[in-house]
Amino acid sequence: MRTFVKNAGLGLGIPYLHNGHMHEYVPDFLIQFHDLPGVTLILETNGFDPLADKKKSAAERWVAAVNAEDKLNSERGHGQWRYAMVRRVGDIPGMLATLQ
Repeated sequence: MRTFVKNAGLGLGIPYLHNGHMHEYVPDFLIQFHDLPGVTLILETNGFDPLADKKKSAAERWVAAVNAEDKLNSERGHGQWRYAMVRRVGDIPGMLATLQ
């Protein structure tokens, strides 16, 4: 890992629709890696949340859109983004191992 930061106050919010209203999902962490240059992982550590699946779907759509935009306009330099949600903190090492 190169660096990580708690997303609170950074302004990264992912819009999603729930019960006909727009909401903003603010994931927990942003992580960058030494061995994966240009990759930013959005990591959500989530115990119980009845909207977890909805937020995960919104985040996966957001990541796909940002990655597609970067392929079309690579001079903007967004890099490649990924998303992961873990239910238990103890699951983080195993999830990180799958990124390689």
